[in-house]
Amino acid sequence: MTVLISGGDSFTAGSELPSPEHAWPALLAERRGWNHCPTAIGGYSNSAIRRTVMNAVHKYLNENIVVAVMWSFPNRYEFRFTYDTGHYNSPWYSINPWTYNDQNFAEHFHTPNTEVLRVQREHRKNAENRGMSKFARMYVDQVADSEYWELYTSWCEIVTLQNYLLEKNIPYKFMYVDNSLFECNIEMDISLRTLKETMRMESFVCDEGMYNWAKRTNQPFYTTHPQESAHEEWINMLYDRMD
Repeated sequence: MTVLISGGDSFTAGSELPSPEHAWPALLAERRGWNHCPTAIGGYSNSAIRRTVMNAVHKYLNENIVVAVMWSFPNRYEFRFTYDTGHYNSPWYSINPWTYNDQNFAEHFHTPNTEVLRVQREHRKNAENRGMSKFARMYVDQVADSEYWELYTSWCEIVTLQNYLLEKNIPYKFMYVDNSLFECNIEMDISLRTLKETMRMESFVCDEGMYNWAKRTNQPFYTTHPQESAHEEWINMLYDRMD
């Protein structure tokens, strides 16, 4: 039987949904009659997505595999720390803007939710206590505080996974959460152009991020994620393009 290996962040893992079975990759696998190997975790960076999808593909190489990946926001970065991060998948840890700055979480909520706010504050407190926030601030201040680095690192991950799957002759489809992954407001130098021209854009089944699409089409939201009806509409829209 075909195994669907799905990769992504919380939009793929099904955060805030009644269960992961309501998320778009589980719906796709059910409709196609495929087994499903989910690798997505909330908060994952594009580096973490590439790494865990490649690991899953390696595990299932003797099976009939299909891969579907929803790439995350480009301003997230994964590192392998030298100590226990107190997080799932430690010592691997993905940092994002909420890890290192003092912005108000609730300003980004579509619907107020005290429990989600509490969990986010606990995650930040853990990052502060263990040192990840200090590292993240230094990394962003000295390296990653630019749209260039966000795009360059994310596009490297996309090209790496694309070429790995092509080399293994594994069919795949890509999509993304947010339009910022490809909306470029900077001058494209040779390094960015080389990456962009190496990407097989025909593998992307939609030219709009799921988050942008959900807001534009007035899909219902939980705190920060579209509800299950939006996942159903997303797959209804893209189902024929997933062949």
